Amino acid sequence: MDQVTNAIAVIGIYFALMAVLAVSVEAVIGWFKVPIPWLQGKPSPNDTLNEVKAWLPADEGEAAKARIIALNKALKAIGEVELDEDTSVADVAEMVGKATTKYIQQERVRRAAIRVMAILFGIGFAVLFQIDTLQLLAPISQPAQAMWQGTLGAGGAHVVGLVLSGLAASAGSSFWHDQSARLRQLKAASEAVGELAGEKRG
Repeated sequence: MDQVTNAIAVIGIYFALMAVLAVSVEAVIGWFKVPIPWLQGKPSPNDTLNEVKAWLPADEGEAAKARIIALNKALKAIGEVELDEDTSVADVAEMVGKATTKYIQQERVRRAAIRVMAILFGIGFAVLFQIDTLQLLAPISQPAQAMWQGTLGAGGAHVVGLVLSGLAASAGSSFWHDQSARLRQLKAASEAVGELAGEKRG
């Protein structure tokens, strides 16, 4: 049981470090979003139309114009041609379809860029603070540590450990907080089992 407790303690320390590293990465990316509006994301055409429903005028003609005005804001944000107020319903539907497709493509590129930034900043912070995943988890994974050092040498294994830390940090702080919560549940269950086993022996 002591081995399980020690393993949980090591993993808990690792999760805490990764959460702190992930928060640092998110803070830097958040800072970059201020001068680079593209990283903040754009409004979805469909979301924009849904948001205006609550305040549309009762008059059908005015409501249609209000939808066009709101939709044009989303179209302008993603670089599409804006619509005239007298655009037909069929043309509006076609434009919304095209704009939604373009919006999805832009969002994929934006999220991929943020993901790459998170990985690079994560690795950068791991190098700066020398947070080596392989070294941190060595107490519970000696065979793996020996394999990496035997294959790549001590220096190579250290580099791999730093890269793994950067990749782990890019998962986000919420992910590591969730894992910490699960680990606490596992610890509580392990302690309960230990107490039960002690009672049986007694």
